[in-house]
Amino acid sequence: MVPHASPAPRPAGEYSRFHLPDSWFGFLLTLPALAIMLVVFVFPLLFSAFTSLHRFEIARPDRTRFIGLENYVEIVQDSAFQRALTNTLVYVFVAVPIEFVIGLLLALALANIVQGRGLFRTLLVIPQMLAPAVTALLWKFMYNDELGLINHLLRELGVNRPPLWLTETPLALFSIILVEIWATVPVFVLLLLAGLLSIPQEYYEAAAIDGGSPLAIFRHVTLPLLQPVILVALLIRGMDAFRVFDLVYVLTGGGPALRTDVLSFFVFRTAFTDRDFGLASAGAWIISLILLIGGLTLIRLLRRRY
Repeated sequence: MVPHASPAPRPAGEYSRFHLPDSWFGFLLTLPALAIMLVVFVFPLLFSAFTSLHRFEIARPDRTRFIGLENYVEIVQDSAFQRALTNTLVYVFVAVPIEFVIGLLLALALANIVQGRGLFRTLLVIPQMLAPAVTALLWKFMYNDELGLINHLLRELGVNRPPLWLTETPLALFSIILVEIWATVPVFVLLLLAGLLSIPQEYYEAAAIDGGSPLAIFRHVTLPLLQPVILVALLIRGMDAFRVFDLVYVLTGGGPALRTDVLSFFVFRTAFTDRDFGLASAGAWIISLILLIGGLTLIRLLRRRY
């Protein structure tokens, strides 16, 4: 009896004819997300770029005409834009460094606390649970001259004429910065604390055996190992502070006399009050360009330093 012969192996191409490479399979899995991003992100981005190069009237889109870079030239020469840019830079370079220093100090303190660390973390997260508009309303009430808690305490301490926090210049801008610091220091604390707790204790023990002082250990061990977390924290908070809108809108509305106007509020006012969407789109792209340059500069400086 002739044994049953096993079937001849099929050519490799017959099996691979319908084989999908891993790269294509991954692309197909991400295709729905890419399509959504295209609709909700890329298209508005491209449309704003188109609008920034045109004289665009939303009520009469048929009158839209190409004007090139005229919107960019006009907005850069606008004194209101220059004032908003100055206020924004002051806002960022005052608020973010103070937040970082306070957050780092609190993170270092919490890193050395074992009992009650979870409770302190919970308390620090409370400001982050509030929407920025709610935070601004709370502080606006506290800043109130007649009913606010701050001026009430100052009068109890003997101050006859407490400052008008939100109506005096340049005090109004720094009053907003104070709210920003109160609300966002917990971001630095939580990020830096996570970074500190991830540093192996062996590094500190070796540095202590070598006779390193606490300051030297902090400078040569903690800061270099904490650099990636510091970079992320500064980038997140710097970009967020540069785009501040809610606090300004609720607390002062850009006043008094637009002395607290910032770039995001300027773009909002240009688009929805002046109805100049071409100029507003140009302002938004300038903000994006500044954020891109600032972020890349910060990354390069930190990498060169450490």
